[in-house]
Amino acid sequence: MDEAAQLSVVREFERCELGDERRRERLRKLAQALALDPTASFPSATKTNDALEAAYRFLRNKAVSMEGILAGHYAQTAERASSESVVLAVHDTTPFKFKGDRGLGPLHGRGQGFQGHFSLLVRPGEARLPLGVMAVQTWVRPESGQEATETTGQSLEASRWKKGAAIVEKRIPENCTVIHVMDREGDSYDLWAELLAAQSRFVIRNSRRRKLENGEFLSDVIDRGKTVVEREVQLSGRRAVNDLFHRQRNPARETRLARLALSAQSATLRRPLTCAKNLQETIEVNFVHVREIDTNGSEPPVDWVLATTESIETVADIERIVDIYRSRWVIEEFFKALKTGCGYEQRQLESEHTLTNALALLIPIAWQLLLLRSLSRESEDAPATEVLTDTQLTVLASFSKKLPRKPTVRQAMLAIAGLGGHIKNNGAPGWLVLGRGFQFLLTLEQGWNASKRSDQS
Repeated sequence: MDEAAQLSVVREFERCELGDERRRERLRKLAQALALDPTASFPSATKTNDALEAAYRFLRNKAVSMEGILAGHYAQTAERASSESVVLAVHDTTPFKFKGDRGLGPLHGRGQGFQGHFSLLVRPGEARLPLGVMAVQTWVRPESGQEATETTGQSLEASRWKKGAAIVEKRIPENCTVIHVMDREGDSYDLWAELLAAQSRFVIRNSRRRKLENGEFLSDVIDRGKTVVEREVQLSGRRAVNDLFHRQRNPARETRLARLALSAQSATLRRPLTCAKNLQETIEVNFVHVREIDTNGSEPPVDWVLATTESIETVADIERIVDIYRSRWVIEEFFKALKTGCGYEQRQLESEHTLTNALALLIPIAWQLLLLRSLSRESEDAPATEVLTDTQLTVLASFSKKLPRKPTVRQAMLAIAGLGGHIKNNGAPGWLVLGRGFQFLLTLEQGWNASKRSDQS
């Protein structure tokens, strides 16, 4: 992936499908304004009453859709994936909660809003760089408490995992292989059977008590597994969430170094009685058991059972599967970038249509914030030329006198954060100062190029 060519957020909207050049131009202007300050309200970002009214007309326009706005970002994400042999598609759902009555649906706990299911492509490896969003599904739960259904009668919430995986498989470049990564809500015999039938690859956390072909329970077989390797990994921290349902499923935890014991084995699962009869009666799946040892008892220990299509023949294979699943944290960081970095849930918009259009507008900006922070933290020693153009580095050096002649990514990102107002003594830069600094750098680069063209004429 050539990050230097991809960091301009406006580029993410170039291939949008809005059917009208005036709408495309309005989208570009809105994206530029919000990229400079992602948390700014629409009145603050647009500056004038005329520009604000134009922004609201754009978001309300029935000819403008979430998918049309995101078409360009999907295309750019696929292009970035085309330079990779394997990518991870991390799937997960998050609720968006809003104050007041906006005609939306109930959420777990108090309040109203809607659900969003995302499929985020991530580059494998320790850096886990986000390549972009490849699919988004949204829905509003009815007040009755019954789940919304598709025309087929199938629950939208139950089908979202299959649909997300199918969309990614359709949009992924032919030269690239995708591995689907899902948490416990993706634990479904139906889903696994369909993914296997399509020859798709996956790593999905198991949560249900499943029966094997021989009548045993999977949990009993897993517990008998022998540890093949122990390793230490850094577990990412997780903040507490407001609603009880998600707080119980994913309790808050501090970042910590965990010692894990890993075991692996294959098993043949029997089709549950509740599943459709047209599915295979049995499926064979590999399982990796991950359990934390030497805990101090202050937090629940890690205990994962990962179902996968990936090989478990060697210790390296098993460790790789664990690392693939650990990439799940990237989508949690993406949700933070949307909700905190872009202030999405504070947007004062009055309908599902305008809110989902605004979501589409902010998704590429949230991706860019996450990418910039990932680059600043995970690619410290790489040369800055891997993520910035020669012109950008020249401009950056002219404004950052302490930048070395051949800076690293880390040094360049700190200089960019400085343009955004970051103070070095305050620790590592966050999303906002990096995003603000980079947009300022792009503005400086435009002026620099314009000046050179003027000198040549």
